[in-house]
Amino acid sequence: ASAPLMADAGLSWQGYKLVGAGFALEADEASRLLALEPRHAEIIRPYRSGKDLVTRPRGISVLDFASRTEEEARAYPVLYDIVRTRVKPERDANPDRGRRTYWWRFGRANSELRGAVRDLARYVATLEVSKHRTFIFLDGPTAPDGSLVAIASDDAFVLGVLSSSIHVTWALAAGGRLGVGNDPRYNKSRCFDPFP
Repeated sequence: ASAPLMADAGLSWQGYKLVGAGFALEADEASRLLALEPRHAEIIRPYRSGKDLVTRPRGISVLDFASRTEEEARAYPVLYDIVRTRVKPERDANPDRGRRTYWWRFGRANSELRGAVRDLARYVATLEVSKHRTFIFLDGPTAPDGSLVAIASDDAFVLGVLSSSIHVTWALAAGGRLGVGNDPRYNKSRCFDPFP
């Protein structure tokens, strides 16, 4: 196994694990909620999954209360009620105590990723498991699904290096395989962290 490079530390994370389909909003519902109250833009974020990267984006958004306390989440009563109705019943049955207690938050919110992309206009993303290794830019406010690996760089050079045949060959050799189709897996600790 290759050792991680200090230059790559703190740049790559797996996306958010929602642990509750009720966080997702169809495009028309998100538009209606944003028109209802401009402050909702602080919570409603565009969302991209692996499917959105390989096909046309579906226009899904998510209700992202990030690390807000329940009291802070209640400051957005319409959005809070949606999550309470759609997510809380499922989370009440979740065996993970933290997920039951903080039911209005994503199951895994990745605060490190949030901090790394907070001030970026865009960042690089790739599917964790994919037949073809593709890297693209996502807009900074976009929430990446847990099926994506996000790289906190807005530099086109970095996108070019990651998309190069050298890196793709490296990733195929280092990453392993997963699933019925034995598709290549982009394991950030084996594919990204040790790549010079």
